[in-house]
This record gives sequence, structure tokens and C-alpha cells, in this order.
Amino acid sequence: MLTLTVFLSGAVLMSLEMVGSRILAPTFGSSIYIWGSLIVVVMAALTLGYYLGGRLADRYPYFLVIGLILAGAGAFIGFLPFWTGPVNALCGRLEPRAGSLLAACAFFFLPSILLATVSPYAVKLAGRDLKNLGNIAGRLSAIASTGSVIGTLVTSFFLIPLTGVRNIVHALGLLLLFLALLIIGCRAEQNQGLAPGLFWVRRLGGVVVLVLLALLAFCWRLTARRDALSRSEVLYERDTLYNHVQVTQYGSVRYLRFDNSLQSAVDLDDPLHMVFPYTSFLHLGVVAHPQPERVLFIGLGGGSAPMKFLHDYSSLQTVDVVEIDPEVVKVARTYFALPEDPRLRVVTQDGRLFVQQAVEKIVRGQQPPYDLVVIDAYSASTIPYHLTTREFLQVVRQVLGPDGVVVSNIIGTLTGPNSSLFRAMTRTFDAVFPQRYIFPVYGWDGMDDTAEQNIILIATVDPRFRSKATWQKQADELSAREMIGEKVSVFVRHLVDHPMVSQETWLADVPILTDDYAPVDTLKHPLL
Repeated sequence: MLTLTVFLSGAVLMSLEMVGSRILAPTFGSSIYIWGSLIVVVMAALTLGYYLGGRLADRYPYFLVIGLILAGAGAFIGFLPFWTGPVNALCGRLEPRAGSLLAACAFFFLPSILLATVSPYAVKLAGRDLKNLGNIAGRLSAIASTGSVIGTLVTSFFLIPLTGVRNIVHALGLLLLFLALLIIGCRAEQNQGLAPGLFWVRRLGGVVVLVLLALLAFCWRLTARRDALSRSEVLYERDTLYNHVQVTQYGSVRYLRFDNSLQSAVDLDDPLHMVFPYTSFLHLGVVAHPQPERVLFIGLGGGSAPMKFLHDYSSLQTVDVVEIDPEVVKVARTYFALPEDPRLRVVTQDGRLFVQQAVEKIVRGQQPPYDLVVIDAYSASTIPYHLTTREFLQVVRQVLGPDGVVVSNIIGTLTGPNSSLFRAMTRTFDAVFPQRYIFPVYGWDGMDDTAEQNIILIATVDPRFRSKATWQKQADELSAREMIGEKVSVFVRHLVDHPMVSQETWLADVPILTDDYAPVDTLKHPLL
């Protein structure tokens, strides 16, 4: 029984840590701060828990006490989903680092302390003979670590993709409460010599744990029914290996959300209408390279942008879309009418790996290069750093033809305290491509405009500089010849031609992002 207790305690602790990222993500996104907060909180709790566990084990060396400790941890964890929302909302008002750390403390510090006390307690109870105490401590530590490994694998590889976070957390709480009930009810050798008062604690503890088990099971079932009735606008919701994916609908507009960020939308009454304006700005790439034949999209979302390109440009022979999350592909086809077009190929793969493999195929002559590469894999809270670096952009350049164009959707600002990330990404593009152009979707009013928004950055392999007048002339001609359906003649007016963006001083204080150094989270939320 003691071995099972140590194993399950390790498994539950790591399972809780893995699922913790999904509890924090809807408010704080999936940045490095989330994992930093979780690891700091859990490690601090383990440190304190090991110390307290050793002290308690010397004073109260009874198996019963472990049962009471697990009952407390199980109750805390089991009822955790009922109050994470309000606490997340409150902490979300703070700066991301402080907010995520405070929320992680509120959710995981106490149960991690309680679970950490089990290991030193188990060593104390099992180590009756000092001659083999080292062997016992090593064996129990190995068992706890094995539980941690299995808890991590099962939760991250199977449970999170198969069921919701709420269900996992409730199940962990029920598991600990059930284990606590077994321990309290058993007559273990380690409980010999219990003080008379502890016999009453044992009986009362058993009753309390039974009540908690029944109450948690009842509340879990009641909440599931209530959520099903009260959230009729939610058409789909699931935790995948990469995101918490949710599809909602308000009126005729259907939205796709990852964690705390809206990713895509479609108007069911007019599917070709771009609900989010930035997706229309992606067509500026066609101004730089008219009549494209081969386009690559990195990032699918709901698929509204690839669908629009397929509809608008008869010149297209191939549209490749690479999306890392297979569940997102299913959602795009099921809920966002992603077409089954012979020109459209959707590949489930990491975008950078796909591009690297595409370079090899192009070099071997197995496929022609792309005319356009559209990078739409960033969001306000989740920025895959390996898709921002100079090394990545160098590979992207290799898959482009001589007149190739990169169109990247970046959320940021040109000036102000929060402009560091966008400026660093701009500097990184400058290190790879001879020309780049900046189009803030909602315009830019000068140095005092520090509002965060979608910014379309276009980079060209062609070294020739296009002035704003050249962009305008090209857009007007393509629109007049009905070669572009979107209002690109209006969009090009957003091109930033302020002298600032061509001065080295604008980018002097930000780094070129590399595989070795790409602090995207810190650039987005500066320490000072």
C-alpha cells in the first residue's frame, strides 16, 4: 500500500503540473512565463513539502497521517476547477509575469506541498531498519519518479487530447480522495501505537473523505450539465496537444479561438467576406507578385485566407497549407467550410520542418519554388520563437522564386514601450531580405501612436525598392483589371513611409532574433 501511495502521489503531482499550463493559458496564453511560473511554484512547494514531511514523519510516524494529507490534497485539487476562472480573471489584470506567477501559486502551491510530504513520510515509515535505509530511500524515490514519468506521459500524450482539463483535474482529486479513504480505512502496521485521540481522527476522517467524494462527484456531474445548457453558443471545445480550441457562433459569424486569442472567423451568410481585416491585407502580397501560381500558408486557423485566395486567383495551381495541430485541420473542414479543392493541400506538420523539407525538394527538382509565403502562425499571446529567427527566414527565402514575396502577420506596434518585439522581427527580416514594407492594418498616426494591432510585414527577394507611389500604381492597375478582389488600392495607403522606419536608430536597440537568442516573450513584455 505504501508503494502504491508513493507511485500515485508522484503521478498526480506531475499530471497536475502538466495540466496546469492549460488552466493558465486561457488568461495568460502559452508563453514561457506560464511554464516558468509553474516550475518555480512546484519546485518551491517540493522544497517546503520535503522539509515539512520529514518533520511531521518524525513527530507522527503513522500511515494514517499520509491518508489525511492526501485527503486534503484531493479535496483542494478536486474542487479547483470551480474557482480557477475568477482567480485567473483577477490575476489577469496584472502584468503577465506577476499575474501568471500569482495564479500558479494560488492553484498549485498548497497541493504540491501536500503531495511532496508523502516521499519523506514513506521513507520514515518503511525505514524501520537503519541498515538498509539507503536502499529503502532509493527504491521509494525511484517509485515516485516512475509515477512522475507515467503521470507526465499519460496526461500530455493521452488525457489532454482526449478529454477536457476540468475532467482531468476532477479525476485527479477523486483519485487522491479514494486513495486517502483506503489508507484511513486500512489497519497498516505503521498505524500501531496510535494515540486514543487519533482513533477518533481516523473515524471522523473516513466520514469526511466519504462526504467529500460524494460531494465532488455530485458537483462535477451538476456542473457538466449546467455548462451543456448554458453554453449553447459553443459549438466545439477541446484541449489538443497544442491549444485549447474553441468554436463559438454569434449570429451568422463563427469564431475560432486558441486559448485567449481569436484566430479566425467566417460569416456563414457570406463565407468569402473577411471578418478580420488583416486577412484582407494579406492580398497585398499579390500586389508585389501578381498572378501567383504557388502559395504556401504557414498556419491554417479556420482557413478563411487560403479559401479566399483559391477563389480570387485563377492563376493559382497549388496552395499548400501547413498546420501543426491535426485537430485544427478537422475543425477548419467541419466548422469553417475549408474546401476540398484539388489545388489545396493541407499538411499536418511543424511549419519550419515543412519549409526545410521543401527546400530539399526544390533543390532536387521535385517541385518548383513558391511565389508567395504567408506566415500567419503568430498571435497576441503565442509566438513560436523558432518561426521568428534569422535561420528560419533564411530557409523561407530558399523556397521562394526570384520574384518571391513573404507576407507576415505580426501583432505589435511600431513605437512605444511595447514595440521591441515587432522591431526585433523587422530587424531580423532586414537581415535576410533586401526589401521589406510595413502595413499597419488600422493605420499609424505617427510617433505618438503606440496602439497594438495587426501589422502586415511584406519582404521581397527582389532588391528593387518600391516607393509608396509605385505600390499605389500597381494596386490601382490590378484592381482596374479585376485581378484582385480585395480593396488593395485602399490598403496600400497604410504603407508606412515615415523616415523613421528606414533609419538604423529605429532598430538599433533590439536584437536580430536567432535560434541561439530569440527572447520573444521578454521583448513583448519588457522587464523594465
